Amino acid sequence: MPISQSKIVLLNLVELCVAVFRGPGREDWSRLADTALPQLLGHVQAFPGFPSGPLRGMADALAPLADAGDFSDLETEYVRLFIAGPGGIPAPLYESCHLGGERRTMGRSALDMRDRLAAAGLSVALDSNEPPDHLTLELEYLYHLCAEGWANDPALAEQAEAFAAQVMLPWVRRFRDALAGADPHPVYLDAADIVVAVLERVPDA
Repeated sequence: MPISQSKIVLLNLVELCVAVFRGPGREDWSRLADTALPQLLGHVQAFPGFPSGPLRGMADALAPLADAGDFSDLETEYVRLFIAGPGGIPAPLYESCHLGGERRTMGRSALDMRDRLAAAGLSVALDSNEPPDHLTLELEYLYHLCAEGWANDPALAEQAEAFAAQVMLPWVRRFRDALAGADPHPVYLDAADIVVAVLERVPDA
């Protein structure tokens, strides 16, 4: 059956967040600023309760960088926030690091995510040594469940609702708070707010 426009917009928002948290290059940032964000903002504003504020904030923060043709600050900030900050990584992109206790990768959540991807027949789209509970992989898995479930498989739609609400939302909220505490570039905080809003919306889509 056809997917409603509101659900298509949610899928587009997931794609946007995957792009941002994967670390776009200059040309990708430019496309986001010049084309993708303005179009998506127009669609989001048609649906009350969708995250138009963070999306508009992201567009506004990207505009001067796009005008200058220089996104190097975002690349430097990506490294500081998510890969190798001076005093440690403020906001790791892995579920395992936001479950309480000692931060560690390849914990139980990574193994669970590996099993989910294998059961769905999905391959890992990051470097081979990346743990599978990376935020972008979980978002891509959610995209798969939503797109297939909303189109023709109610069982997958139910899986999407449970995965969004029970697995992703608790740790992504903690990730968002950790990110906010690191004085991030607003583009990344807006993107985290969009992820939280999408995860809250999926069960009611």
